[in-house]
Amino acid sequence: MRYGDFEIHALPEGRFTVGLDKRFVPYVEGAPLPKGSLFIAVCPFLVKTPAGPVLLDCGLGEWAEGRGAEVLLDGLARHGVAREAVTRVLLSHLHFDHAGGAIHAVGGEDRPLFPNAEYVVQKGELDAPYGASSVASRDRVVRALDLAGQLVLVEGDARVTDAIEVCHTNGHTRDHQAIRLHTAGRTAVFGGDVLATPGQVTRRFLAKYDHDAAHAQAERERLAREAAEHGHLLLFYHATETPAAFVAETAKGGLAVEPVSL
Repeated sequence: MRYGDFEIHALPEGRFTVGLDKRFVPYVEGAPLPKGSLFIAVCPFLVKTPAGPVLLDCGLGEWAEGRGAEVLLDGLARHGVAREAVTRVLLSHLHFDHAGGAIHAVGGEDRPLFPNAEYVVQKGELDAPYGASSVASRDRVVRALDLAGQLVLVEGDARVTDAIEVCHTNGHTRDHQAIRLHTAGRTAVFGGDVLATPGQVTRRFLAKYDHDAAHAQAERERLAREAAEHGHLLLFYHATETPAAFVAETAKGGLAVEPVSL
């Protein structure tokens, strides 16, 4: 999608079932869903900006069962982008389904997948309270990026460039951030796991997987209401059908999703 001076492309890694063991198992179309599992998609975004290609989160990498970083690289190649060309990777948080693709193994060592990119994340994510499996993956990612000198830490709301703004939301994790992209008087908003699907625009709920469920819901509603008021484009990381949409207020004061194609 051409959006102001940007091109925005969805990079779908597929749809997955996720059980209590937190394994992301690629879903076979038509197969029954395992009882008690989540059914979600994983979809980073490529934003071609005048200053170079930018990624919004970077997928599962080796943390998808039976897959690796080649899925993300193949998606980029379809849009004519080599991994060496990526200038920034903006990470909403450091759970492995959003940051796993930040690194890959080279000779048995973890290295940044994008050797010339800055990886931007909230400083507080480095020691935010995570579960044991997420701590292990986070530590691998942080160690590899830090050793390579490619880890860029921000604290709170910050301008990364004139066009890129990160917004500390809390909620899903203690130091989760959303990302706003500004171009030609327009704004696209990537909500990470605070606003991850179109269904989260139209309903209120408290999620047990959030660090602070009430705060996450408040942030979801704030981002969605702002999108309706100002015409922001929303980008959804875990949507199984609709990765992007505009939002409009209904006659009864609710919100309706208007899908767009990427």
